[in-house]
Amino acid sequence: MIAIKEPFLATAGHYAKLGEHARQYAAFLTYAALNHIDGYTAQNFQTAIGALPQEGLNEVARTLVQALESAGKQRKEYWRNRIQPFWHDIWPKSLDLVSHSISESLALLAIAAREEFPAALSAVIDWLRPIEHPNYIVRRLYKSELPKQFPAYALRLLDVIINDQPWPPRELKECLDAIKKADPTLRENARFKRLSEYLKRNGIL
Repeated sequence: MIAIKEPFLATAGHYAKLGEHARQYAAFLTYAALNHIDGYTAQNFQTAIGALPQEGLNEVARTLVQALESAGKQRKEYWRNRIQPFWHDIWPKSLDLVSHSISESLALLAIAAREEFPAALSAVIDWLRPIEHPNYIVRRLYKSELPKQFPAYALRLLDVIINDQPWPPRELKECLDAIKKADPTLRENARFKRLSEYLKRNGIL
């Protein structure tokens, strides 16, 4: 990798010319950054990833989710040793780069972190926006049982991604039920009340 360092990193600035191989390049670049390759610095990868267009950054976010989910039982260590340093040292800092795709991927990244969910959500929260079709994310959140483990954080995630979409996610009620069972005091929380009213308006509660 040292021999091809300069052209490998510089390719980020020519992303559009890669055609059907563009997404593969963005994914490979992300894995290279996560794996701490000898001869490459965080600044090298920060510069390369910062040169990617929106489409490329979307792919980087998706790759982070895949990498963390693939860690299996080692997710805690992978979050702390790979994803978190990447987020801190390499991921772009400008919120002008937020997209619906990135927001969705980062919500899934927080969920994939499992026991590191509070830390992961706190890290990505500023990049999250209402999701046009939040069903998949809410389903993943419910099945993860994180609303039982970290009810306040689960509520915070739901509050950010749900904003009066026409069709409430199927598992939203189940998530809220799990949250209030885990921490009954959250029923008086403004976020919980807003989401409950949202379900009522749509005939679910």
